[in-house]
Amino acid sequence: MRALIVDDDPAFSEVTQLALQTAGYEVECADSAEAAVTTLAASTGGHFDVLLLDVQMPEASGLDLLAELREKGNEVPVLFVTSRADVADRVHGLRLGADDYVTKPVEYEELIARIEGVVKRRLALPTVAFGPLSIDLAKRRVHANGKVVDLSPREYDVLWALVEAKGQTLSREHLLKDVWNIHFEPGTNVVNVHIARLRRKLEACKVHMVETVRGEGYRAATAGE
Repeated sequence: MRALIVDDDPAFSEVTQLALQTAGYEVECADSAEAAVTTLAASTGGHFDVLLLDVQMPEASGLDLLAELREKGNEVPVLFVTSRADVADRVHGLRLGADDYVTKPVEYEELIARIEGVVKRRLALPTVAFGPLSIDLAKRRVHANGKVVDLSPREYDVLWALVEAKGQTLSREHLLKDVWNIHFEPGTNVVNVHIARLRRKLEACKVHMVETVRGEGYRAATAGE
């Protein structure tokens, strides 16, 4: 397995790299979010099995890096390993798409067990069929009638919320809470915009499943075509 450690503390990175290499991992290190982006781009196939991110780094934080990766559709498993123990930081990191959050100082036996658990959970995620759609939950990838649907992370989240509802209508408020974690009226049409984009991309693959239920919200028709 290949791991990328992103931390501006060289002593921590060196010790963690040694611990993971002793456990059989191939390990690279980056000392900033910018260096991590460069390393990911230069990696063969852009592939790492797991990223270990610090939260507090110069310039862009680990939270900023995770948000950027997820926005680009990169779903590599991420563990935050950081001295920032605030509940707000942990919650924010997990909601951005982190798989786990570990506070320093770390016990390396526990850290390796957590990494193994995260990777195993990801590998165990199934591919879900819904009408003409095939949804790979591990890679967050969608095929429609055999064609890849190029969805943004938010569009994917909207689609998955509708699919999970199994034909039930979801209100705009429900989607704001479930997808954007917004529990109040933001005064924007962000849901409408993402629904329109999602519908357009699916219809380009001859899938007409996202329906508007007037006065109630949106649903994914189980027939799908």
